[in-house]
Amino acid sequence: LVDTETGAIVTNESNEIMILLNDYARRLPDHESVDLRPIGREEELDNATKHWFDLLWNGSYKCGFATSQLAYDEAAADVLKGLAEMNEVLASRPYLVGQDVSEVDLKSFAWVTRHDYAYTVIFKSPGGRIAQYPHISAWVKRLVNDYPKLLESVDMEDACGSYYRQLFMLNFGRVVPYIPNIHEWVAGL
Repeated sequence: LVDTETGAIVTNESNEIMILLNDYARRLPDHESVDLRPIGREEELDNATKHWFDLLWNGSYKCGFATSQLAYDEAAADVLKGLAEMNEVLASRPYLVGQDVSEVDLKSFAWVTRHDYAYTVIFKSPGGRIAQYPHISAWVKRLVNDYPKLLESVDMEDACGSYYRQLFMLNFGRVVPYIPNIHEWVAGL
């Protein structure tokens, strides 16, 4: 994210960018979109972000870059715990932090869309396919039904394929397996 007046880089961290863009959108005069970070819920959302980051989002990376069996086993246990917990949480509520969609859902959606075709394969992240988790699958379908533009924001072939092309040390031949488009993936849940 770049300051257009000074040309200075503000941040390249996705969490910070999401917060800044949501704050900007909230201040627009014709703002009718969803507030992903409602005022007064920042701490709750930050805690949820940290929780899912520790178990799932970073857990998959820890699996992929583990340099010992113990490190892998610990990271894999976190991913399995996170998937089971996410599935359980979504059994009792429509979104990860309650009744309304939040930034935590969008961050988790990005992770979930990469799980089957990037993290489980190239990072050896455990847990099987997302389709095995009925409440996570229903949550994905709810998100794309309620917010269909989400589908336009995901290029599965590029998002997942980039892991195979760029992480040479994990994929020496840079062979990219079949990766469905987002519509095919959601239909298979």
